[in-house]
Formats: sequence, C-alpha cells, structure tokens
Amino acid sequence: MTKQTMIIQTRKEQVNGDMSKVKTNRIAWSDLHDTFKKNWQTNSSYEISFTLTYQEKYKDVFEDAEDKAFVYYDGQWYVIQQRTPGHDDKGVLTQQITATHSIIDKLKNIRDDTPQPTEQSPQIDSTSGGDDNNSGSDSSGSDSSSDDNQNKQPSITVKQTDVQQTVTLDSCLKQFTDGNDQGVTYQLHGNFPQAAVKVEGSLYEWLDSNLKLFGGYWVPNNNQLEIYDAASFKHPTGKQFRYQNNMDNVSVQIDTTDLINDCDVYGGKMEKDIQNAGVGNGISEAVNGDWTPVIKNAGAMMKQNLSAQDISLVLAQINLESSGREDAKGGTDGLSDGPALGLLQFKQGTFNYYCRPPYTNIMHGLDQIIALFNVPNWRNQITGRHGWSPSGTPVSKDELKPAVAGGAQKWLAVARSYVGIPYVWGGGHSPNADPRNGMDCSGLGEQIARACGLNIGYGNTVSLEQGSTDISRDQVQTGDMGFYGTPGNSTHVVWAMDNDTYIAEPDVGQTCYIGKINDYPANFWKRNPQIAAFVGNGASSGSGDSTTETYYALHFHYSDQDSIKKYGLHRGPQLIVDSIYDMDALKKYADNNIQHDPKTTITISNTKEHANQGDVWRFIDPEMNINTDVTVMGVNEGDDYFENSNDNEISLDNTALAMQNINATLLGQFKSLNNDVMNSSNDMTVTSQRQENHFRHITEVTQADMNRVKALTGGIQP
Repeated sequence: MTKQTMIIQTRKEQVNGDMSKVKTNRIAWSDLHDTFKKNWQTNSSYEISFTLTYQEKYKDVFEDAEDKAFVYYDGQWYVIQQRTPGHDDKGVLTQQITATHSIIDKLKNIRDDTPQPTEQSPQIDSTSGGDDNNSGSDSSGSDSSSDDNQNKQPSITVKQTDVQQTVTLDSCLKQFTDGNDQGVTYQLHGNFPQAAVKVEGSLYEWLDSNLKLFGGYWVPNNNQLEIYDAASFKHPTGKQFRYQNNMDNVSVQIDTTDLINDCDVYGGKMEKDIQNAGVGNGISEAVNGDWTPVIKNAGAMMKQNLSAQDISLVLAQINLESSGREDAKGGTDGLSDGPALGLLQFKQGTFNYYCRPPYTNIMHGLDQIIALFNVPNWRNQITGRHGWSPSGTPVSKDELKPAVAGGAQKWLAVARSYVGIPYVWGGGHSPNADPRNGMDCSGLGEQIARACGLNIGYGNTVSLEQGSTDISRDQVQTGDMGFYGTPGNSTHVVWAMDNDTYIAEPDVGQTCYIGKINDYPANFWKRNPQIAAFVGNGASSGSGDSTTETYYALHFHYSDQDSIKKYGLHRGPQLIVDSIYDMDALKKYADNNIQHDPKTTITISNTKEHANQGDVWRFIDPEMNINTDVTVMGVNEGDDYFENSNDNEISLDNTALAMQNINATLLGQFKSLNNDVMNSSNDMTVTSQRQENHFRHITEVTQADMNRVKALTGGIQP
C-alpha cells in the first residue's frame, strides 16, 4: 500500500493494526486533489487534513468518516478528531476532516498518577514530639508523660524542599511505558543528559513539559516514539535557501510581546522547621548535685538579672531547706495546710499561689525556683540561714514562655553555618585553621567554640573527655558532647544542638550534617564547663509549638544591558525555580528561559519545496552577511501525487544558537522599521514578495570557461 492510497476505517474495525483482518474504504483521489494537507510541527502537532465530498461511489467512505475513525496515510495511522459538515458551491454534502497521529491518543491514555488518600489508605502526618522525620519513635527507656515533654528542647531544622534526583530520559520513559496497555514503545537516538524531573500525569503532557530539558525531539512512527537528540535529529540535505531569492514569500516575524530583560530570580526553596521550647527550658535538674545551672535557667526565664551573690543566696536557701533534694518532705508547723514539700519547702497552697504555669509540679526543683522568683522582693524574704514564709502578690500568673540565651543562639548559628563542609581527618584543630577547608568530628566542636570566643583546647576525642563532667541523656543541652566507644577510649563525638538534635562531621567522603540524637544514640554524654557557661540556659528544646519558615537560598537580579539598550527596559515578573540549588545553574537557567531577545520566526510559504523535519538547509543572504545552517522544524504541505501544490509552508528553527546571528542581522536590516513599529506594537511581521533572479549572487560559468578549465586540467572534466 503506497502513501498515496489513503483509506478510512471505523474505529470498531481496527484490530491491533492488522489491516488484513478489516474492511477498508479508499478515499476518492478527487477529494484529496484539492484539499489534502500534512502539518507536522516538531514536538507539537502531527496531523493531516482534507475535505470529503459525498459521492455515491464513495458513500461508504463518507459514512465511515466518523469521530475517532482511523485514516491511513504514508504508512501511518491517524485518528479523526474534528469534522466540520457543510456543502460545496453545488449544494453537495461535504465534511472537512482533521486527523491527528494515532499515537497521540495513546500517549494521553498512558498515565502515572499518584493515588490520593482515601479512608482505607489515609495520609498520616506524625508530629509527635516535634520529630517530623520519624514516623516511629524510640520508645526504649522513654516515658510519654507530660513531665518528660516538659524537658524537651527547641530545635531548628533547615532543609531543601524541592531537591530532585536527576534521572535519565530512558528511565522516565520506561516508567511510563513498561506494561502499558496501549502498545506504545520508544526508541532513543543519540545521547541525552540527565535532568531533575518527576514522572507524573500523562505521557503526552510529560513530553510537552519535560522533553526539552533533555534536549530531545519526538517524532511518531505508528505505535513507536522516535526520540532524537539535536545531533541525531538533523540530517544534511545539501539544500540552500537564499533569502528573498529562492522563494516567493518569506515571512520574518519578530515578536516582542513577552520580551523581558529585567527581573528578580529566586531559586533553591528552603524550609526552616522551628520547634519552640516546650514547658521545660534548659537545665531542669541539678548537675552533679549542683543547682546553679537550674537557678540560672529559671532566672533567665523569669527575666531576673542574677548576680553571683543572688545565686549563692538561693543555693544557701536550697541547702538549708532540703539539702538539695527535690523529694524532701518537711513538717506541718502545726498548721492544717499540710507539710512543706520539695526543694524550697513550699506548702502546697502557697506554691499554687506563686507558681507560673505550666511549671506547676511542686516536686520539681525548677518549678519551685521559678515560684521563688515570682515572689515580690524575694531577695528580702530569704536569708539562707533560716526558714522563710513567702508573702506579697505574685509578680505574674501568666503562662511562662521559655527564653533562649544569647550564647546558645550564637552557638547554634555558628554550628548551622558549617553544614555541608566535608570531613577531613585532622582538620579544624589548629587555632588558625579555616573550617571551610574541612574538619573532623572533634575539630568541628573546637571550631564552633573558637568562633564563639572559647578555647576548649584541641586534640582527639579522648582529650575532649578530660575536664568535662558526666551527664545523663535527659540532661543534654546545646554544646554537650556525645561520645562513641568507652570512657577514656572514645572514637567519635557529636555535638548537641539541643536535647533532640546533634551536629556532626561523620566520616571521610561525607559532609557535616544535623541529625536526630535518638536515631544515632551516643554511648555516653559529657559537658564542657566553658561551653555550658557560654550557652547558659540555651539548652531549650521540645514539644512546644512549632513554626515553619520558608525562603529561597538563592537570589539575584537579572538585567540584560544589551537587550535594554536595544529595546528599552522591560521589567517582568519574578522567575522562581524551587528545585535549583546552585547559583551558576540558576543563572544559566534564567538566561535560557527569560526571553530577553525578540522571538524570531522565519517561515517560507507559497513554495513548491518539500521538506522533512530535521532537514538541514544552508541559509544564505550575502547582503546581510549570513551564511549558516538552519534546521527545518515544521512542514505544512500537500502531496504532489494529489496536487502539484504551490502553497507549501516550511518553518525554520528559531531557537537554535545559529539563529542568534540571524536575529542580530535582521535587527539591523529592519532597524528603521523596528523603531517605528516597536513604539506602537509588540509584534512586527516583515514579509517579502520580491521576484528576483535566483542566481543573482552566483558566479556564472560559460562554455568557453569550461573549455579553458578542461585544457588546463588535461582533459579532466571539472
């Protein structure tokens, strides 16, 4: 069956493309003679069109031309998508038919959609304990009581929100087509880069949105997609096109409708999850029997400016009342309001009067110290030498919001700035070391401390153990050290950001990161006294309210001065690319996707020339000094078998780099017109219909010249 034999068959007769089993009806040549057109535009439309006229001899064809019926032309199957019934000038019934390539419907039927949550399969978001990355919690040795929640500490987690793994074009197409019920296959021609894309929606939509990222062009071949890279798509033809000489009608369209040469560009979308302090801020228990850190913690929370004398006074009262025991139980003093309890020997009613919610547990030392600081003129009511009886109106009964010490804030800020720095064995220990050159696990903490004005020495993990105090897991606060191995023989250390997270330099080939303490439990914890004094009560963390800040890590102002000079200032909306986290890549993306030069299209129409997509022609205009290759991207043409058409239309590549020279030259040629038109319109079309000598710029060789050449070359024909 030749391409000139065009047939129609109804959809119900199509049997897996096997023409031997179905009845077909041939289209009348007379219908195709005047009306047939093929319109193939790369990566866009692949269709044919023609008009049927009712004839008794071909009535079956006319009747079979129903919606979604099949049309066979040039070895390819098409599907009727549009029919426009009408009459010709003799009153005979007609149907104008437009049919698209059959693979397009199949590509639309191939889908990869993420199922939405249902009652049987709901989406579950776990926010327990402020850990938004663990669906399950570490329950070993833990207590889910509110008391434990009170001692959680705040954390700040910064993450990239739209990082996408780069994938191959082949893997994407396989995900779509493997086991598809449409019989669609594909063939790759050439080499394609990887790209960060998601496989979702229909294959047809996906190709339209993403194939350009791989630099690909698709062409249908019945049920197979032929996909080419730029080099494979192009094929030399030896044809030349001399501007305004070879063709009768050449349209050069310069469109500035969407011209933008000045805008802001944002990339690298980030998320900062901030877990605010819960009801337990900082150190809530005595450290090695010393209540000093807890007093400082409570003082900061109550906005008390504590002197060393104040701290000594409170310590003396604690020692007098309970010898530092939270569970101490005193007498009733002969009163009916019950015994005195806890660290400062409050009576229950008195404690209830002075405590600040949510610190309302009389048996918690932190809660009692807060109640003390809520007594007006508390310094004048305790002596450290004898018992006391609180009096006066509480300073406040409002819920107490924990504070974070400035030292802790600085420690955390410095630590977070080191995320992503590579591990280097022995790095970061020298006082003059640049942390950006890399650090090891202990060097990381030394560099953070040094940036905070502290000198904790330098060496290995064992040396860090020396001079530090042992602490339990639940006492961990900002700056504390988690060791791996055994005391005196540790092999690795991580640094607490708070009671929930740590920062670490892991190992060779890896980079500094922030992780969850419970996901990588240390064998034992220690506290450096210098760091503890610096961060103060900054060990705040926990299951309080959480907030999320979103922002873009990359930002620059795009301004194309050459474009502004040529066309004036044209500001555009912000270009936002969530998934690019590299500034160079973002700038390249912006330059490729912001239309800072006019969109130029060259269309050759009203020509007898035929072309195929991918044909490479030589574009020549000596007057404009243009001599370069261009690629045919679209053809809208008839078929010479049906009619020797003079109205074919060929579109030349207007996106390749080769067109930049053409754009610049055309701009110069049409400069005067450009100045007039650009001031009144954003769309300029220049059409040439000059009839010229096709060979005006070609040197003519006469027969006499040929004879002289023959003589000079010894009879060899040139």
